[in-house]
Amino acid sequence: MSLARKKEKNIMPWRKNLLAHHNRKEKAPKKRRNRALDDPEYMTKEKVRQAVIERDGGNWCAISGVSGVRLELHRIVYGSQGGKYEVDNCILLSADMHRLVHSSKKTWMPILQDHVHCMKLGMPEKSPIQRITHREE
Repeated sequence: MSLARKKEKNIMPWRKNLLAHHNRKEKAPKKRRNRALDDPEYMTKEKVRQAVIERDGGNWCAISGVSGVRLELHRIVYGSQGGKYEVDNCILLSADMHRLVHSSKKTWMPILQDHVHCMKLGMPEKSPIQRITHREE
């Protein structure tokens, strides 16, 4: 009697592919798509800044009224909370006012949201910021 041949085992397909990822060739990383080039309606941060300037009627801080080129675009609903750079969620602030707004988010978020709503409707005199900064004496 000769030595018995070893029978080939039927290997399940999921076992064959169990370590298949170790033998893959390295793929080049995917290139990030520039949505601004693909979609002309896509709002870049600069387009949002220009739209906010048009909405507010000028290039100045919404709280202090300081005008200038060094204004910062502030998201009312923060990025960590799902806020995006959109015209209805942004406002221009000076550096000092931006720090002030970030120091007490719970106080300033509803005030800024109401301000944006009033500016959108074309009623800046009803804005809560106008009431804070232009108090009657």
